[in-house]
Amino acid sequence: HVKTGTSVETSGQARKGQGKLSLFTEAPLDVLFEFYSRSFPNLEPLDLLRMSRTTKTLRSLLMDKSYISVWQSALEGIEGLPPVIEGLSEPQYVNLMFDNHCHVCI
Repeated sequence: HVKTGTSVETSGQARKGQGKLSLFTEAPLDVLFEFYSRSFPNLEPLDLLRMSRTTKTLRSLLMDKSYISVWQSALEGIEGLPPVIEGLSEPQYVNLMFDNHCHVCI
């Protein structure tokens, strides 16, 4: 990197690979989710929760009731975990059980 004025110039090689991950956000959501489910078949519940917080589109997808089986599958992988509390959705339960912020302070 060479700094000139207020901008940073990079070599052609560095710019060549720049932004390739942005293609993931342009892929159809069902294709993207299929990729995640095949690449990471045993996603932890907290991983799903964190994924749902990355983009509005991914949040909308993962919070849709048609994806409840994804959450249930992630929860089934945790041995000894109590069942989902009545009145909570699976994502709410994951937030309560696995996220480390204070739920009283919210």
